[in-house]
Amino acid sequence: MLCGSPWHLCDHVFFIIHMEIESHWILGRLNIEERRVYMYNSLSTAMKDSAAIKACQPFAVLLPHFFALFDEFKKENKPICLDPFEVVKVDGLPQQTSNDCGCFVASFAEYFIDMKPIPPIFDVEKHRDRLAVLFYKYARMKEVEFIDSEDEAPPKGPKKNLS
Repeated sequence: MLCGSPWHLCDHVFFIIHMEIESHWILGRLNIEERRVYMYNSLSTAMKDSAAIKACQPFAVLLPHFFALFDEFKKENKPICLDPFEVVKVDGLPQQTSNDCGCFVASFAEYFIDMKPIPPIFDVEKHRDRLAVLFYKYARMKEVEFIDSEDEAPPKGPKKNLS
């Protein structure tokens, strides 16, 4: 789905959350249909999980109000409910050993988008190298081939009828 698409057409929305006190990043995945925020934490301990759930709570509380404010529930004829979304911790994730949370967050999102299970063994060096190559390749394509991403591209004019 392209950036700028209406919320009521989305099934899942990813967002990253910075836990400032812990100096750690986690991935949140909003499942609109289930009314749940799934939390992906690569540094899972009882204390870190508690802090991560606490960091997800503002999203869980504010998003229903946001949807109601912009009539997103009405577009699908869903009843308006301002109850907070449930926050669910995703278990069985690979755990980081050093400050690699950004790589884990990007990889968790990519696995979900590709509909692949997140492997229990995670070679962070391999994923970090792969992400670096992808970013470099994309930057070179933009530079050499003048390619723009959807949000950078100028608006397209109306389609012409060639009949």
